[in-house]
Amino acid sequence: MKTSHLLISLLAGASVLGGCATTGAATAPQTAAALPPVAETQDARIADLVARELDRRARHDAASLADVSPELRALAQALAGPAPGPAVAGDGARGGMLPPAPAEMLDAPSLWHGIHLASYRIHANAVSGWAELQARFPAVLADREARLAAVTLPGRGDFLRLEAGPYDSLAEAREACMVIERAGAYCMPVEFAGQPMTDFVPPAAR
Repeated sequence: MKTSHLLISLLAGASVLGGCATTGAATAPQTAAALPPVAETQDARIADLVARELDRRARHDAASLADVSPELRALAQALAGPAPGPAVAGDGARGGMLPPAPAEMLDAPSLWHGIHLASYRIHANAVSGWAELQARFPAVLADREARLAAVTLPGRGDFLRLEAGPYDSLAEAREACMVIERAGAYCMPVEFAGQPMTDFVPPAAR
């Protein structure tokens, strides 16, 4: 996937940049001399590299931006912050939960990793199952979001797949699964897809 290749190359560049920050500052153009230096954090270095790459594409290769259009819109929305309004109890931005995805990203591949914990035929069982798993594995699941994905398995029928996340890397998702599997429960690293459990509407109710 082109988006993944871009992210991987930028992450690699951020690591290299972190090791030669002093050299880069010495050779920076005079037009940037008045700007404060990029903060010495991985997120800041990635942001700087992404900004440079997006600026280059916007000026010289605008057509290539179509490949990352959903991610650009999601990033723009996240940076803009929530629309002004009264605070709502249970806001998804609190407690480590993710904000709702923009409509144009509903069919886009997830950039996050998750863990598949169980599958259920009935929505109510998925809700109670999540509560039981959180109580059983609080160190792993207490601050994670639950998502449900409706899937149809050939010869078996329709299921609701329970996933937890997000995890920044596949390695983190695997570590979480190792804890759960050592206790004898099922766990499989997956793409963090589906819909938030709190927003999920069972197919039969649609």
